[in-house]
Amino acid sequence: MLTVLSRLGHPSLLGVSLVISDSMEPALRRGDLAIYASGNFTVGDVVVYCVTPSHCVVHRVIGFLHLNTVSGNRTMVVTKGDNVDVADSPVELERVRGKVVFAIPRELWIPVVLSLLAYSLYIVVKIPVVGLSCTILFAVGLVSVVAVYAVVPRPLALNVVKAPVVNLAGVYFDQATCTVSVRYTGELSITGIDVKVNSTPVDTVSAFEREYSFKPSPELLRGAFENGLPLVIEVDAVLNHAGRLTGKYDLLVGGLNPELSAVNGVLVARNPNCFPIAINVSIRYYDGGWKWSNGTYTVNGFSYHVVEPPREAQYAYAYVYWFNQGDKRWVGLPLRTG
Repeated sequence: MLTVLSRLGHPSLLGVSLVISDSMEPALRRGDLAIYASGNFTVGDVVVYCVTPSHCVVHRVIGFLHLNTVSGNRTMVVTKGDNVDVADSPVELERVRGKVVFAIPRELWIPVVLSLLAYSLYIVVKIPVVGLSCTILFAVGLVSVVAVYAVVPRPLALNVVKAPVVNLAGVYFDQATCTVSVRYTGELSITGIDVKVNSTPVDTVSAFEREYSFKPSPELLRGAFENGLPLVIEVDAVLNHAGRLTGKYDLLVGGLNPELSAVNGVLVARNPNCFPIAINVSIRYYDGGWKWSNGTYTVNGFSYHVVEPPREAQYAYAYVYWFNQGDKRWVGLPLRTG
């Protein structure tokens, strides 16, 4: 009666469960009786939890999961058989009926039960009121009950399903096209995606099953190059039209310094990058006296800008300043030397 109450979810001090598989060998063998008691348990203890009142599992606790759900906090128990390689699906704490306190080996309890049953049938046969026919009827009924219990289909075994894994393969910046590519590896395909760079939505250039490319605005790329601050890429992707993948990645944008040269007395500043950069040019020139001229210019990607000193200047020297990864850099070169 205690076992029945326990399996139905009612509080019970003790219960008995018959081991019918070899998943707990050698600690518990097929045919052993596990005696369990209600109470606290921890990792390493062998417990009994019931999927249905007629189907219970005797496995060892390997961990706990504490979940914060909309309906409140929940504690899940993770178990595993000693003789299997995978863990069981987590079960609610309330399904655990108790901790196994000791086991009765099959070599002990089976002969005792059979002997008691045989002796009981012998006594029943000797009772004149009952007789042999009633005894046979009782035995047939008992065997029928056991047979029906044995053939009733148990719930399907809960196989451990490996969760689909999607791993980040890398975030890449293409200097030739000014595009950023985010690549994944895994079992699922990207079927839709929204991307933000520094909280600004950007358009997708190309999209494949596990890779997508987009082009941040020139202003964002210029700021990342000059200040040395990473672009913050936020991803919200749809996987196989069902699941979702969200991620946030930092990307440092590297680049090349401007190429500066003096050609026929003028300064030519060429930008070898795909994004614009800013340069500050100070020219010291002689026009009856030494003077200065200053200007800040934006050089677009893969283009050049020409800065010319005053035409009447006989001598001119250029000092060019720019920022690369937060560092202020400069180059000085002569433009006119008389």
